[in-house]
Amino acid sequence: MAGITERNKLKNDLAGIGYSLKYIDEWQPKTRMYRHKASYNVNGAMMEGVGTYIDNVPGNPDYVMKKSRIGLFVFPPSDTCECRWCVERINGAPQEEPEQEAEDPEPTFSGTASEVLEQMGSTRKGRKMGPHFQSDS
Repeated sequence: MAGITERNKLKNDLAGIGYSLKYIDEWQPKTRMYRHKASYNVNGAMMEGVGTYIDNVPGNPDYVMKKSRIGLFVFPPSDTCECRWCVERINGAPQEEPEQEAEDPEPTFSGTASEVLEQMGSTRKGRKMGPHFQSDS
């Protein structure tokens, strides 16, 4: 258990980086966090919508601050919320969509077998092809 001196030092450190003293004094060990930004999977499908919540999240101030950067807050989204995701949602601006990487199209080759092998050799990022791939001509 931390002594009063250690607790006051921690309180001063957290207050120094921007936490209100009331929040530091009253934070709960576990809390509920609400999504202000929708969560998408790798295929771009929505997994969790705005307003859904996650229970039993650590409630210490530094963890809550880290999660706020990705749209999770200890209060539900509302019309009076001033976070960037709620402002975009209220103002009608499109929400942030997950970026999908564009796949490089497969290279197309044409010509005789030896010409195709020569073209393939130039697409292998500078690697030389073995002698069994080289043409006799």
